[in-house]
Amino acid sequence: MNNDFAEFAQGFRERTAKRLLEFEKTLAKAQDELEKSADKAMQEARREKGQVGRRQAAAVPRPRYGAAPARSRNASGQVQSVLRRG
Repeated sequence: MNNDFAEFAQGFRERTAKRLLEFEKTLAKAQDELEKSADKAMQEARREKGQVGRRQAAAVPRPRYGAAPARSRNASGQVQSVLRRG
């Protein structure tokens, strides 16, 4: 009886550690994609700012720098799917 619990506990620890590593990898990937997307948006904004005159600049909507891009929302779905597996 005691041995069964020890085996169960060991297996549980191993599965949990494996899931945590997978979660951390997915989270790191999502963060990298978010940073790349933010950098790209900043570069595009700088490029547009140099090309657009002052009068036209008011008509062009500015990108929201703190806002998450659309694909970062998908990344949270990836993280949730990792947590649901098992």
